[in-house]
Parts: sequence; C-alpha cells; structure tokens
Amino acid sequence: MTKEFISFDVKTGMKNIIGRDLITDDFIAIYELVKNSYDAHATNVTLTFKSDEVIIADNGKGMSKKDLKNKWFAVAYSAKKDGSEDLEENENEAETSKRGRHLNNLKSKRFYAGAKGVGRFSCDRLGSQLELITRKDGESAVYSIDVNWDQFDVDARQSFGDIQIPLDGYTGKIEFPNNKPHGTFLRISNLNSIWTEGKLVELKRSLEKLINPFSKGEDFEIEIIAEEFLERDADRPDAQKINGAIHNSILKVLDIKTTQVNVEVKDNKITTKLFDRGSLIYYIEEPNKHKKLIDDLDIGLYFLNRSAKVNFGKIMDIEPVNYGNVFLFKNGFRVQPYGNAGDDSWGLDKNKQQGFGRNLGTRELFGSVELITEAFNEFREVSSRDGGLVETLGKKVLFELFEEKALKRLERYVTGVLWGEAFRRRNYFISDEIAYEIRENLKGDKDKDTYEDVTANVGSKIDFVNLIKSLSDDKNIRIISYDKKLVDFVNEQLDIVQPKFIQDLEKIAEKTSDPDLLNQVKLTEENFNNILKEKEKAERREQEERQRRIEAEEKAKEEEKKRLEAEKKHQQEEERRRKAELATERKEKERLQAELDKLKAQEQTRKEEEARKQAEKIADNQKRQLERFRSAETVTYKDLRDSNHIIGVYADDISKKIKLFKTKLDKNPNMKKEDILSMLQGISLANEKINTITKFTTKSNFLQAQLSTEEDIVKYMKNYIDNIYSVLHKDMKIEVIDNGVEFVRDFQPIELSVVLDNILGNSRKKDASKSIFEFSKKGRNIILSIKDVGKVLDSNMDEELIFEEGVTSTKGAGLGLSHVKRILEKDFNASIVYNPTYKKGFELIIEFKQ
Repeated sequence: MTKEFISFDVKTGMKNIIGRDLITDDFIAIYELVKNSYDAHATNVTLTFKSDEVIIADNGKGMSKKDLKNKWFAVAYSAKKDGSEDLEENENEAETSKRGRHLNNLKSKRFYAGAKGVGRFSCDRLGSQLELITRKDGESAVYSIDVNWDQFDVDARQSFGDIQIPLDGYTGKIEFPNNKPHGTFLRISNLNSIWTEGKLVELKRSLEKLINPFSKGEDFEIEIIAEEFLERDADRPDAQKINGAIHNSILKVLDIKTTQVNVEVKDNKITTKLFDRGSLIYYIEEPNKHKKLIDDLDIGLYFLNRSAKVNFGKIMDIEPVNYGNVFLFKNGFRVQPYGNAGDDSWGLDKNKQQGFGRNLGTRELFGSVELITEAFNEFREVSSRDGGLVETLGKKVLFELFEEKALKRLERYVTGVLWGEAFRRRNYFISDEIAYEIRENLKGDKDKDTYEDVTANVGSKIDFVNLIKSLSDDKNIRIISYDKKLVDFVNEQLDIVQPKFIQDLEKIAEKTSDPDLLNQVKLTEENFNNILKEKEKAERREQEERQRRIEAEEKAKEEEKKRLEAEKKHQQEEERRRKAELATERKEKERLQAELDKLKAQEQTRKEEEARKQAEKIADNQKRQLERFRSAETVTYKDLRDSNHIIGVYADDISKKIKLFKTKLDKNPNMKKEDILSMLQGISLANEKINTITKFTTKSNFLQAQLSTEEDIVKYMKNYIDNIYSVLHKDMKIEVIDNGVEFVRDFQPIELSVVLDNILGNSRKKDASKSIFEFSKKGRNIILSIKDVGKVLDSNMDEELIFEEGVTSTKGAGLGLSHVKRILEKDFNASIVYNPTYKKGFELIIEFKQ
C-alpha cells in the first residue's frame, strides 16, 4: 500500500477549551485583555461598563491587517514568545535601530505580560459578541472585525478554521485613549454576567494589584468608566468609588512604620536589609548561587503588628487580611493566586501550624516578590491563569530564596528579638522566672510604632547578639552594618544573665573588625566583672552577717539553757521538800491505791465478762443473720433464677394463647361461648401458675425487705447481672465495668430488675452478641452507658419516638422502653437517652441524679 500523510483537524469546540473553560473568572478575563494592551505598549486603557456592553480601549501600537491575520487570528501562537512581536518585515538596519530606540523609550524596559497566544479568547468569557476596531501606529487604515462566538457552538463537527469572520477596512478619524490616533477597541456585548456595583468595586481593587503596585515608576494607567454609578460615587470616599483612574494606593502603606526585610538579588550578589520601624537593624551581603536562574529579584516582606494593622486599615479602608498577603509579580505583572486573601501558596499558614510561636502566617505578613526574567520556560504560568507557576526548577529556587533569605530572617528577628520566644529555651538568664519577667516586658511593643521597648530589654539584646553571631558564623555572609544600640550592654543589669553571651559579643567584634564594638565589649566585660565582684562582696557580707546572727542565736540559746537548768534545780529542791512533807501520807495513799487497784481489777473482770457475753450475743446474731442471708440467697438467686425461668415459660404460654385467641376471633367474630370460655380458661390457668410461683418466691423475709432498700445501685446491678440474668440467659455475653463508682440511695430492686430485663431483652431480641454496662461519675450524679454489639437502630425508625408506647423494631408490643423510661423518671429521678453516634449496635445512656 502507498504511504500517505494525515494531519490533525481542530474543531470548533476548541474555542471553549481555550476560552470560557480555561478562563473561568470574569476578573481573569479582564486581566488578560488589559495585559494585551500593556504588551502593545499602551500607556492608557479605559474599561467602560454599560448595561449589556463592556468596552476595553487602549492607545497601544494597534494592529495592521497583516497583524490581524498572522497574529490575532493565529490560535495558540504568540509573537511575544518567539521574539517577533515588535519586528517589522522589509525594514533596513537604520529603521530597525530607530524602531528599537523608539520602543525602548516607549516600553520603559517593559517585559511582556503574556506569551501563550490564547488571552484574546477572554472575550468569549465576557460575552458572545465581539467588535474589534484597531489602527496601527503610523498607518491610516482602520480595521474592524465582528465575531459571534456562538457560531462556534452550532456544529461540533465543523472545523475551527471554517468559521468565516468578516473583516472591514476603511479610513477615517478615530481617537483612542489619551487622544492617540492608534490603538485598539474591544466592544463586547450580549454579556454572560451582570457587572453589579459590588463586582465593579472588587474589580477596581483587583486591578490595583494587577500591575506591580509596589513600583513607583510604571507609566501605565487604567481607568474605569461606569456612568450608571456616577451619582453613587459622588458621596463615596476614593477607595469606594467605581469611576476614575486606578491608583497604586498601596504605596501609602509602605510608609507605615513596622518591621520589614528587603532582599535584593542583582546578578551574582544578594543584599538583605532588615528594618524595624524605620531603623536599620542589620545589613548583609552574600553571593548569589542561582544567577543562571534568577539574577533580578526584589523581595519586600512586612510584619504587621497590631499598630501596623490598624494604620493599614485606616489608609486602605480594608483590613490587611482581606486585602491579601504576599503578592508575586513577574516582569511587572501579577501572577495569580499568590497573595489573594485566603490563599496560602507560599505555605505560610502551614508552617505556622507546625511551629506555633516561631513562625508567621498570612494574617501577620504583607509584601511582594518582584521577579524580572526572560527565562519564560522556568517561570511560566499554568494555562488556567489562576493556578500559579508551573512546577519547575526555577520556581523551586524562587520559593527557596523567599523562604531562606526573607521569611526565616524576618521570623527569626520578630519571634526572637521582639517576642522573646527563646529567652527560656536558650537559657539566657540564670532562672526561668527572670526570663519570663523579662519577656513580659515586651508585650507592649506590639502596639507601638517605635522599637524603644526592644532597645531597653536586655533579653532582646542578648537574642540579637545570638542572631548576629549566627550570621557571622556563615562564611558566605558579610555583615555590612547592624544596630549598635542592640549590642550596648554597658549600663545593663548583667548579674541576671548567663556569662556566655560575652564570648558571643567578642566573636562578633572580631569577625566584623569593629573597633567601637571591641571597645564596647571591653567596657561590658569590665562592667560584668565589677558586677560579679560586687555580687561576691554582697554574698560575703551576707555570709558574715548570717554567721554573726547564728552566733548570737547560739549565745541566746546557751543563756536560756542556764536559766532552765536553774529553774530545774529549784524545782528539784521544791520537789524534795514536798516529798518530805508527804512522806507520812504515802503509806496511806499506797494502801488506798491497793484497794483502788483491787476494785479496778474486779470492775475489769466484770467488764470482760459482759464483753464476752456481748460478743457471744453478737456472734449469735451474726450467725442467725448469716443463716437468714444464706436462706435468702438461696431464694434470691437459685430459686428466683429457676422460678424466673418457669414464669417466663408460662408468660410466653399466655402470650401465645392470647394471640391464638385473637386469630380465632378475627376469623370468627361470632365464636361460641363455650369456645371463648375454653380459651380464657387456658389463659387463666397459666396465670394462676405464675401467681403460685410468685407467692413461693416471696415467702422469704429477705425478698419482702428488698421491696425497698438503701444500698449501692451499682453493686446491686452488677450482682443481678452476674448472678441471675447471665445464668438464665447464657446466649449473650454481658460485661460490667464499674470503674470503682458507688451510688448509695433508696430504691426498689424489683423496679430496677424490670429496667435491666427490658433493656437486655431488647438486645437479645435483635440477636446482639454482647452487652456492655459501664459506669462513670458526673459531679454528684452517675452515668450508665449500656451498649450492645449487634444491629443498629432501623433507619426507618424515628429515634425521637423509640421511648413511646407501641413503637417497636423487634416485632414486640412496643412497651419495653416506654416502661423503662417511666420507671427511671418516676422511681429513680433518672433520665434516659439514645446515642445515635454509636455505630456498632444500640446504646442507651442513663443518668442517675443525686
């Protein structure tokens, strides 16, 4: 067979893919069209909004008929990308040189904002009709085209290039913005969305950030015209007006006194300057190891304390967090979504969560990253236009420079020097209590626009010394200057700090070759040594005073001892005299004492006899009680267990007879009297058997006493479950976890047994494999959680009605949980609820109140 060649055929559906499907936001669509005006070297762009029309007009270089055919209508082709955007055919070297000088003056060193060749399809995002009018600089012809984007949606099988677009050419007077004779009009109608007041205000604020608002030298003006809102604007402040030119109001914010770091990457050098409320804190230089990728970068990162945030809001009429955070600009134009309110593309909030207290987040940071580059492939944006930069080596290096050279250095100063985060962690002081007190003195700094609290805080100074030392330890960093006030310790109270920081000061002075600092270090050392000497003298004086005090106390003790000995001697003499006087009485007292001892012995014998008899009586009573208890235990546990089983059998028999009776009655409403009597007689007989068993089991005085008792409810339920219910019903495992909880009160055991029987009976009816009783304390009350492992509540059941009479999911009478709730509320002052969050079966929670 003969080899043949085929090619791709692009269909009309491509319009949506590179148009409204790619550019999903009206603001992004406006951005793309404004960027095209910027790339056309326009100095003025007007955005006119009418009820169903948006007009974008610029005074750029315009387009010729050839430009329209070869560039504007060339899908996915960008002359900006291949470098031919500003080249003209058939021009000689002199003309090329002249044109180049003209463009250099016109562009003011501009770089192209777009380079994909699809931005023009933003028109389709805004509306279905487009009228384009353009005149090229230096030509008289005006060209217009009319595009109906809906034509591309008629037949999905039609080729993209088969859609015919009318092109009209004519000559005539037409003015573009700023009275220029050249430029481009885009009139978009049959809009896809309404441009409301709020939407236009938000657009204006967004456009303020489109072209680098941090730059002061850009000659490019955007103006919004919306006549519908002119009267409305008359009473509004400038920040809330819709009509008018868009100004870089953010420049006012840059004058706010706050803490900031400025990083400049130029060619093979990186310069970092850190300022705190107008004062230079330190200035360093280091080599740029990434010159091949990034050789022109400016980073301005601001920390906004409370005072700065308030001033920001007053100037911008919006809170900083709602304005944005750290914006990225590439060749003068903003890259979305970096810096948007709520966006964390820089990973600031993520890092803050991981290192709370040592990192700053989007609510505290503001600034810009300004990249100038011709390495388009390394810093290209994703096609969706709001998805940021494509993952490349260039992007990775850019983010590393931002984090290592700007963010971390600002965080180190703010959290360390301004907040005192490391005062205790790095053992700056001789005790944690002193470190805490020194750190507390910095709290007021957050509300000030000066850093006087920092320069007056010895902890901040020590931390700054540590910071500068870490910079000086890096062989690649050259320290140009730093704030000398933050290393001045001559008049500080140094006896509360660790002596090791003096060595750090010496290292900094040596590495920076700073004679003033060396002299200051010498004075600080002398001051520190003097303080140590004074401290030693004070300690020595205190020791001497303490020794004198001890000696005085010893002398006083000796004198007191002599006085006591004299008193003792006097007492001994007095005692001998008194004994002599009482000598005649001693024998009588001894006789009386002997008689008294005899009486005591007799009394003791009598008491011991009474105690023996009382003990025998108590033992006899205990024996009788034990016999009664054993008798009661026999009835309560064994007989009651067996009788409960028999009662259950007969009760089940009654239930079956009643159901049978009902069935027969339903089939034959006119049953014979003798048949009815026969059925009732069977039911009555079974009932009489139950009564007989009941009488037998209640013959014990123990059971009668248990009709009302005061004892531990938890212990009772555990005994009942372990010794009665579990024995009768071995088909289900029951676990009781008391957690040492006790709850003594008056109650009727029979009522509590009914509650337990009904709840456990429900679990058995739905074939639960296990039931778990767990007790816990809640203040003076106790909580009982009863869970079973088995089927969950039927999804058709209303969980709020499960305690109502007649509601059942187990084919029963629907009375069990109703009885349980009534008994608990009436007799136990308790509440019961169903826990829907338990998913392994069925859980009830009972709260017994004191």
